[in-house]
Amino acid sequence: MFKVRIITPQKRVFDGEAVFVEFKTVEGAMGTLQKRAPFLGALAISELEIEKSGGEREKFAIHGGIAEFSQNTLTILSDTAERADEIDIERARRALEKAKIELKNAEDEKSKKDLEGKIQRATVRLKVANRK
Repeated sequence: MFKVRIITPQKRVFDGEAVFVEFKTVEGAMGTLQKRAPFLGALAISELEIEKSGGEREKFAIHGGIAEFSQNTLTILSDTAERADEIDIERARRALEKAKIELKNAEDEKSKKDLEGKIQRATVRLKVANRK
């Protein structure tokens, strides 16, 4: 087992122990077990899954950030991290549809990138919420 902390500027979203954690960095998917080599990486907007002892699993929507593993502790720092059961599915669906419509009408590259990020975040929220 190893310690896992998920922290946002607003609160500590998770503070507990795990046997395995799976997440996605900007370079690809990865998982971690206890006593691994130190690691520091940039997180992608994606799903994060924690497997606790006894096989219980908990899912989170992570909206980018940093993952660091050292001294048998995985620390996730993100602007936004949501537990599956905290996600408002209807709100996420509305946000997704709105962003898709706005993307069709976007003319400049910055607006398109911002809207693509909104689409990605809403899609991850829905994916995580539907797997709880």
